[in-house]
Amino acid sequence: MFWADFARANDNQASLYARITVNGKRSTISLKRKVLISNWDAHRNRARSFRNFDCHTD
Repeated sequence: MFWADFARANDNQASLYARITVNGKRSTISLKRKVLISNWDAHRNRARSFRNFDCHTD
């Protein structure tokens, strides 16, 4: 599962995270990437368009 953390959004950008579950144990991983909030599709848990995907590293 992928998601953008809007609670910690800065400059209209949210950090991207992935969650992996193995044998009932969850692990959350920061992808060290940010996405513009306007490009994030919350219903599909992904960026709206990779052509418009403005990805930045920290």
